[in-house]
Amino acid sequence: MKFLFSLIIFLSSFSAFTQTTTIAGTYILKLESSNAVIVDTLTLHADETFTFHEYDRHNGGIPPERDKYGKGKWMFENNIVYFYVNESDITKTHTLNFNNSEARFIIKSPRDKSNRVIPTSIQFYKSDVFWIVKRKLIKE
Repeated sequence: MKFLFSLIIFLSSFSAFTQTTTIAGTYILKLESSNAVIVDTLTLHADETFTFHEYDRHNGGIPPERDKYGKGKWMFENNIVYFYVNESDITKTHTLNFNNSEARFIIKSPRDKSNRVIPTSIQFYKSDVFWIVKRKLIKE
């Protein structure tokens, strides 16, 4: 009995020192060229809601500037962020439907002792919003 009690205390002490990573925050991707600018901003709020904004400007484009918005809820499990949108989240302004969207949460492993820099980021690998797939947004 003493051994079992000691084992429980020992194992619970490890949980006090584990690294907790919060993924809530703002993630940005900025692509610029001489005739175009694309800025994607994804904000994951601590209450498990998200907002997304894409600003798109192309010289000579029709229209030359566009703003696209989306919002909904997110869930984090096994380093994957899942996005959910209710019908009430889709409005005149927030037209992007992120249902069936999944993104990988990328962070430098605590076991990696090298000097290489791996910024905290989110990379979409599945989405019905076809142009967001493979985009990697870096945490501010």
